[in-house]
Amino acid sequence: MDIANKEKIDGLYKLKRGEVSTWGAIAEEIAAMAPACDSIAFVVSSAAFALILTPLAFIVATLTMFLEVNTLYHLSKRHASAGGYYGYIANAYGPVPAVTAGLMYPMYQIVSTAAIPVFVAGVFLPGVVKYFTGYAMPAWIWIPFILIVIIVPIVIAIVGIRPQMKYIKYASFFELIFLVVLSAIEIIRAPDNTLNVFNPFAWPQFNLMFNEHGGVFAGLGLGMVFGLTSFIGYGGSAPLGEEVNHPRAITRSLSVGLLMVGLVLTEVAYAQIVGWGTSVPLIKSFLNQSIPGVIVAVIYTGVIGGVMFTLIAFNSAFSDAVAMQANAGRVYFAMGRDGILPEFFGRINKKYATPSNALWFVAIMSSIISIAVTFIIGMASNVSINDLIFDRATNPAVVQTLENSFDFLTTMALGGLIITHILLNTSVMTLFRRLKERHTSITDFVVHGISHYVFPIIATIIFAFVLYESVVPPVFPITEALIVIALYTSFSIYYALRMKYKKPELMARAGKSVNLVDEEH
Repeated sequence: MDIANKEKIDGLYKLKRGEVSTWGAIAEEIAAMAPACDSIAFVVSSAAFALILTPLAFIVATLTMFLEVNTLYHLSKRHASAGGYYGYIANAYGPVPAVTAGLMYPMYQIVSTAAIPVFVAGVFLPGVVKYFTGYAMPAWIWIPFILIVIIVPIVIAIVGIRPQMKYIKYASFFELIFLVVLSAIEIIRAPDNTLNVFNPFAWPQFNLMFNEHGGVFAGLGLGMVFGLTSFIGYGGSAPLGEEVNHPRAITRSLSVGLLMVGLVLTEVAYAQIVGWGTSVPLIKSFLNQSIPGVIVAVIYTGVIGGVMFTLIAFNSAFSDAVAMQANAGRVYFAMGRDGILPEFFGRINKKYATPSNALWFVAIMSSIISIAVTFIIGMASNVSINDLIFDRATNPAVVQTLENSFDFLTTMALGGLIITHILLNTSVMTLFRRLKERHTSITDFVVHGISHYVFPIIATIIFAFVLYESVVPPVFPITEALIVIALYTSFSIYYALRMKYKKPELMARAGKSVNLVDEEH
């Protein structure tokens, strides 16, 4: 079957229009970034390097991603389809960068999804159960959670976007409101409130700890790795371009979703750090806890607050898996529809009009990667597969292995995100240079120059700084994860170049077969 045939794209291979409202797209953004899940995972991961400056790492990460709002705003005004970033880059840059990004985007969504059961069920759940009941859970508990956190969300995504949106909309907004209120209570009651957590020169007593990672700014840069990783799901509404009521809904959701989540995560990071305490011994004890966020919640809001935070974090992880897998599946679907990937990916479910084949592929790959990477990291750390299955989940060696596996997977995701967003930033510059935009005034010239060139360049420089700090000096398992990403990127470029040589007619249409912005004009 020739899926390059336009009639089929306009019929069988096109997703249903009008299934998602603007607020639904915003909810998808929030769910894909999963702020409550980030609050239990990435705050403590960031603190391992940024220490007392963790809130600063999060606010700089938020500001960096906000520069990306500018990039995606201008790209989404000119393209809307299930391809998301793949379509944006194709429209601006050309087929080879588009296919490269098309392979990168779902990859980092898949490995990010794979990381969820490893940390949430392998580290967080046993830590919570031990803290509240004293019971030490078996180490294998994270493996069956793959069924709950990966497979069940795929079933929801296959049933259709509308029921998925109903669930995500209510869950996401309640999650944000809860985090705002909880963090506000912690901040009001905390004895160590200080704005110096945003000042990298105010903490000489932490120099010895920072020097272990190359200094204050190296520690801040590594902390930003996990601050930025909190936004892995950003752009989650972009692949809904064919299903929203109006393409402009994507533009709005990108801005509003990031602003809401970024502000809340900065508040959460600040609340957890000052709520625990800002002295060197207290920060060290914070880093030795698997569930410091829950403990801070219990200290200032009681057991009820801690339990509610735990339940919302689990729900956040579930919503995150629903959103990210749905997004990755839609990009694979768009590439299959264009003929860039096998036809298998370009089919949609006749009953639910969803890309079921692509979604099942995402679920299976996420599950395999989750298990395989954890076992490999364990062997590299002298922790056997037997220990990871039959030991106690609270055994320090098991916890460290699962945390390292989580760090490896999320760093892979971040590497994919950075490479993709560098392509997006250069796409903006390429697009508007190619369009030879005209300026009617000096103000117009300055505004366009800043939004189309200056902001994308600044964001790219910050991303490059974070990548550099991730590699120099080498830190296990972050450096190893970036090596894997470098290999995958090389494969993606090779695949794109090979497709350009083997199937130039398909590559000429890559990412452009459906564009609802063009259809509305």
